[in-house]
Amino acid sequence: MDVVRTSYKELFNIRLVHPAFATGYGSNIFSYLTVAPDKSTRVLFARFEMDYRCVNDSIICFARSEMMMPPAKEPKKLFAPFTGDFFIRFLITATSGFLSKTYVAAAGSKMVYRFTNLINNVQGTDKFISRLLDDYNAANSYDAGTIVNSAGELYTTLQPVKGADGIVISNPLFWKNLIPTEQVVNNADLENAAVVKPDESCFAVIDVFTAGTTNASYNILGASQQLLSPAYTISFKSKT
Repeated sequence: MDVVRTSYKELFNIRLVHPAFATGYGSNIFSYLTVAPDKSTRVLFARFEMDYRCVNDSIICFARSEMMMPPAKEPKKLFAPFTGDFFIRFLITATSGFLSKTYVAAAGSKMVYRFTNLINNVQGTDKFISRLLDDYNAANSYDAGTIVNSAGELYTTLQPVKGADGIVISNPLFWKNLIPTEQVVNNADLENAAVVKPDESCFAVIDVFTAGTTNASYNILGASQQLLSPAYTISFKSKT
């Protein structure tokens, strides 16, 4: 009798760092965030034998694979090769429980957070798919809850700030200093929802592309469609 073995390998994984949801056995962040592929990605997954799981603190996307140089088990390549470029999009919906423990803007209507592997924000061993900290500009307007960097320190808005009002960042009615300074989701990650165009209203989108990266370590595929399985990071600033 013939034995059919189907092999799957990580396409990429994304670790969500948030101290408020850490537990003795890992993280329960997915009790407060819902992650789902958009319509185009669901079609892509079905066509090319791909899928995902949310495990502990990570979104793990995997694909059917085969050995590139059998009988060597590694490296592996896509079983169903792609033609042309594509991207995978996940929609993230946040509960009030998540928002109450996180320094973020209440995105979803006019603005959404967008995380992508097209950026280059490597800090130590972490490949962040959130952008470098946005530098404060007194002429800009800011949504409530967003984070900026000013002279090496983090600040968050306690209420909306209009650039035309001349409100300084030292005003404690509008700004709060956050300690310590660290690489976290911030104002630079907010984009106009009309430009991002998610299928439905959501807190954030994650876009992972096969081409166009500015740092090769963010690539998910190598030569001959080898699966590189990069590990990405998104870190949130906790209120607790």
